[in-house]
Amino acid sequence: MKAFQTLFIPLNIGNLVLKNRITLAPMFLCYGNPDGTVSEKTIEFYARRAKAGVSLIVVEASAVDSKGMGLSRMIRADSDNYIKGLSKLAKAIKDAGGYAVLQLYHGGRYSQQPIAPSPVETYLSPEKKIIPQAMSIDEITELINKFGEAAERAIYAGFNGVELHGASGYLVAQFISPRTNKRTDKYGGSFENRIRFPLEVVASVREHMGKEYLLGYRFLPDEWLPDGFKLNEGKILARRLEKASVNYLSCNAGTYESWFLPDIMKRTSKHGYQVDITYEIKKEVKIPVFANGRINTPDLAEEIIRKGKADAVALARPLFADPEFIQKIFENRTDQIVECANDMQCGRLTMQGLDAVCSQWKKVNA
Repeated sequence: MKAFQTLFIPLNIGNLVLKNRITLAPMFLCYGNPDGTVSEKTIEFYARRAKAGVSLIVVEASAVDSKGMGLSRMIRADSDNYIKGLSKLAKAIKDAGGYAVLQLYHGGRYSQQPIAPSPVETYLSPEKKIIPQAMSIDEITELINKFGEAAERAIYAGFNGVELHGASGYLVAQFISPRTNKRTDKYGGSFENRIRFPLEVVASVREHMGKEYLLGYRFLPDEWLPDGFKLNEGKILARRLEKASVNYLSCNAGTYESWFLPDIMKRTSKHGYQVDITYEIKKEVKIPVFANGRINTPDLAEEIIRKGKADAVALARPLFADPEFIQKIFENRTDQIVECANDMQCGRLTMQGLDAVCSQWKKVNA
């Protein structure tokens, strides 16, 4: 472990102290029950990674509104009916030694019932065009409250906090982007109006769950699109979120509309491809900032933290591929870590509504 001492320096975040700098980033698993309740398979997945040393477990996107679900078999937090299962999940994570955070999500125009700030068309595939329904002011107000109510349920269920999904092109990101937000009322047009929705969501969450619990934000620093949300605006939004009592930012640049462009695909094929843009955000705020994006090896994770590029790393597929990633670092068994193959088998399966399965698990369990 001597070669990776920086990864095991504790990190103060909100009222919590993380035992190491490796967090589990959220990813769709499609392990939930058909009715949106938490399944035993979901509990086992997260508890195993907490037991193996992950300091902060961010549980996958959980719907704050039944209309906002992006995939079937998502976890839901839009009704008190889901508290029992969420409680079992939070307890399992904490009993295994991790902190439990629930990510709150609305898909917007990528929902099964597409809504958005504006009726701007998009494509789920070359054959499937979507034109979402524009939200009314009353619908916006109602949804802001639903985010707060979902956060309150998460805390009641025993989670240490919540993370708002403000990236990847989902609803919150659709409001801040001039590409997808063409409104002419108080929620569109100027930069101040475009960021009004996420700031009001943050305020609602704080009001519902109190100041003592962790509030993270999955943060979009740049859409990587010519007419999209830009880094200069991202820097300002980061400062505003910090001022609004957000405890950490987990940076994730790009959206579904940019990730598959040839030049962006070339960029995202590189290890640590988001480190530089994460550092640009880190320089703007004093709260912890997490780096994402193909951080597949302990050496790269250590380098990022040691050089001060980020305060922690958020790993999704690396910890999906090898649940004992951190334990193997701690026990000087890094040569036994099974790396993510980057073949996107997990993502292809979930997009079909099937359980996420890693092509590397046969090596982990060999």
